[in-house]
Amino acid sequence: MKEKTMEFGMWELPEGCIAHILSLTSPRDACRCSAVSSKFRQAAESDTVWERFLPCHWKDIISRSVSPAVKFSSKKALFNQLSCSPILLDQGNKSFALDKVSGKICCTLGSKELSTLWDDDPLVLDGTFPMSYLFPFHIPLKSRFLKVSDTNAVSYLRIRARIQSKYLSPNTTYAAYLVYAHRFGGDEYPPMKVLVRLVGEGDEIKVEEVVNDAYLLTTSVLTSKDDGFCGRSRSDGWMEIEVGEFFTREDEVEMEIRLWGPIEYTAFVVSGLIVHGIELRPKD
Repeated sequence: MKEKTMEFGMWELPEGCIAHILSLTSPRDACRCSAVSSKFRQAAESDTVWERFLPCHWKDIISRSVSPAVKFSSKKALFNQLSCSPILLDQGNKSFALDKVSGKICCTLGSKELSTLWDDDPLVLDGTFPMSYLFPFHIPLKSRFLKVSDTNAVSYLRIRARIQSKYLSPNTTYAAYLVYAHRFGGDEYPPMKVLVRLVGEGDEIKVEEVVNDAYLLTTSVLTSKDDGFCGRSRSDGWMEIEVGEFFTREDEVEMEIRLWGPIEYTAFVVSGLIVHGIELRPKD
């Protein structure tokens, strides 16, 4: 005599079990599952699910926020706020946000967080620039940071940024982008050199250095380069150029992003370059 087997659908599981399962997926999957049934919707909106999608150090991040004010009624509301509106941290020198699809950390280091070297003192501008100053741009540029740097009429430029992996999502491939603008949009200049590397104590290099060319000051007709990266326009009016990529591991390491101008050119190679910051975005 055959024994009868009992089959259960996932929707028959307790709400707590469903919430735990959804917490192992992604923010996008959890939102999609909320349409299955009222039980799934309640589970998908629970703090159990959205606590898992937030960074483990989210309380520390919130405590360092200076603008805008972070107010939330649930962990889902907090996630939505961080994924829709970047917040400023550490006296307004960094910005923090979450990727809406994956929940990975996105971070921008403002110009005040960058180590720069040039042959003259740069101009320091506030966060909004008039159209007349930024000719040939058609719209005024706005920055989320209070200050940006203008490397007007300098003959060489060095930019360096460092960030510890613990401030980013672990086990994630990140791309680093220089966000900038330049006031002279018709000429092409020699490329800057760029690299991203992992560093340890005493600046010991843990991975092989890969130096690339970055064509910041190019005409809009040129969209790609066979031997390097090329700047592109963004919807907010700024330009960005990829500097390189790196992988964040479980152990704490430090990433260094470097840009430097060619030594053989000495006259106005990077004249009029307005540095907004370096943006780190997950590629996964």
